[in-house]
Amino acid sequence: MDKRNKTALAYLLIGVAAAGRCLLAVPENAALQEISLTVLALVGYLLLAFRDKRPVLLGGAGLVLELLLCGGQTGGVWVWLSPALRALDLWLFWAAALLYFYWAETRRSFVYIWDYVNYINKQYNAEAAFLQGPAVGFHFILDSLAEDYTNFNTLFIEFPFCLTDRTGDSFAICQVFSIVPMLLLLLAGLVVKVGQMLQVKNRFWYFLIGLSWTFTYPWLRMSAVLSQPDWFGLIFGFSILLLTLDFRFEKLQPVRFCLLFAATAAIILSRRWYLYFVVGYYFAYAVLVLVSSARIARAGQKKQALLQVRNLVLFGLMSMVAMLILLWPMVSRILAYSYAERYSYYNGGGFVAEISLQFWRMGLMNLVLVGMGLWFSLKKRKMPALPCLAGLEILLSMLLFTRIQNTGSHQMLLFLPGWFLLFLLGAAALAEGISRFRAAKVVFWVFTLVFATSVRCSPLTTIALPGFLVDHFPLAVTEEFVRLDKLIYDRKDLPQIKAIANWIDTHCAEGEISYMIPHDMLYCPDHFKNCQLPATPINNKLAFGFSVPGTHYFPMQFFEAKYVLTADPFPLTHVNDPENEMSHKLNERFLAVRDEYFALEATFDMGNGTTFTIWRRTVAPTRAEVEYYLSAFKEEDAQYPEMFSQIAESWLAARGL
Repeated sequence: MDKRNKTALAYLLIGVAAAGRCLLAVPENAALQEISLTVLALVGYLLLAFRDKRPVLLGGAGLVLELLLCGGQTGGVWVWLSPALRALDLWLFWAAALLYFYWAETRRSFVYIWDYVNYINKQYNAEAAFLQGPAVGFHFILDSLAEDYTNFNTLFIEFPFCLTDRTGDSFAICQVFSIVPMLLLLLAGLVVKVGQMLQVKNRFWYFLIGLSWTFTYPWLRMSAVLSQPDWFGLIFGFSILLLTLDFRFEKLQPVRFCLLFAATAAIILSRRWYLYFVVGYYFAYAVLVLVSSARIARAGQKKQALLQVRNLVLFGLMSMVAMLILLWPMVSRILAYSYAERYSYYNGGGFVAEISLQFWRMGLMNLVLVGMGLWFSLKKRKMPALPCLAGLEILLSMLLFTRIQNTGSHQMLLFLPGWFLLFLLGAAALAEGISRFRAAKVVFWVFTLVFATSVRCSPLTTIALPGFLVDHFPLAVTEEFVRLDKLIYDRKDLPQIKAIANWIDTHCAEGEISYMIPHDMLYCPDHFKNCQLPATPINNKLAFGFSVPGTHYFPMQFFEAKYVLTADPFPLTHVNDPENEMSHKLNERFLAVRDEYFALEATFDMGNGTTFTIWRRTVAPTRAEVEYYLSAFKEEDAQYPEMFSQIAESWLAARGL
């Protein structure tokens, strides 16, 4: 197994062991269950031993305490000693896991770009605002409510980020403190809640399988590894499930309603596209309540049925009005902005393509588990409510989302509450039948966990495949993907990137800019702006890129730039629609007339087959030159004139051209 996969598996085993100790409250057979968890942790620490001894020392101390706890007596001094030892044990395991996570993040040389740096920049901006005073800081937070990325999350991530060196890797690691504990706790609560509703008898195996299966699902952590804290919203998503799964509005409960409203507002503020989950889930939940009311009405309890419907409608209407008032800046922007038109570039096939994408992201093992869960809940427990609720939520959310675009790795998070409900049905099926074919079922469970923890989590990951499978069993169709993935996720060209950034910083005075034509996952302006985080010395000296129709404006900075950078071969790594991608059109026009307006200034070999050239403008821009480049984007101009010809004409008029 690849070393990276060993450490991922180690982290999984240690995390499951720690979560089990914290959340399994089982007075009977405690010794057997805790020893089982100890064995998992022991294997994890043995896997870590080859890389770093400190986690092993902490884990060894924890194992000694665990043996004391398993063999400890009751009464006497153990009344106060046992809780103290257990608390110390948990802290030791947490410290060991943190050390591993630190090593896992810092072993790579990843440069944060695009969506992966958005939240980092927001954290920097929020810090700067709060340094001017609390009033300025909170005004900064509130002003962002209408933006695509709100600053809500920054409030919860600042500690312990403020204590670190404030790099991109530090931002990712800080999620271990600010997000993972509450996320894991609520996920564990969801596991318990579903188990209670299904009346699972084998609680130990169900909890262990259910929690490990859901928490190790690769698309849960995919974006977090790349410093996108979007899984923060799932804290509130799981809270919504816990507050509603077994509640049918039998009576008015103001405290529950306030918590439900707060969780709904918070998940929307954490990332706006969670609205698709909110709409899908609440619609499915309302259907569930109405069906429940109809059933009890047929059973002769019409008064109770009408009461449930009344409470549901009352809560729904009041919540909608309050939510519109609270989130009006966001709602007004949604109503005024045509996302379907502007994000059409990201629509890779709509609903049908999304179903296929979901299938590949699930993987065969998870689909088998879901199938087992459906059989268990429908045939064994005769309880169709949970699978119908989850299935309707997923389908409706998917249908709504694909009217705009198809999902990326981070947007997969909005479907996870529904998928996790289906996973837990499968975990219940495995646990209840664990006595039959025990060895085969345990092997199936462990194999799936190893597979899940080995999935490559990189910007180019689209299918849930383990890194060792991609690396050691290459297919012709994945060969180029593997090459580019290695270049992007672990930058071996970081010294060259920094050298170009330093060159720009040296040769551009304040007020002067450079323009980079490539705008791709392999190379884009963000790579050079963010290669020295938290320092960004060329942030105002290198213009933003130009690539996506409907999102990026015609680049007038190209004509203002003192220097223009391009690359050979021109990178087109992560492009949904190569024919309509705009940076390569701009580059083709540039190469055709380059020598008329520019002179070669510098060349940089990136060491991976790519060569960057820097060209100095020698002729002032003219109307003819602007119109020459603009003519390459006639279709885009016809669709978005306010982003192309109108921008160009305004720029020309301001300069008397």
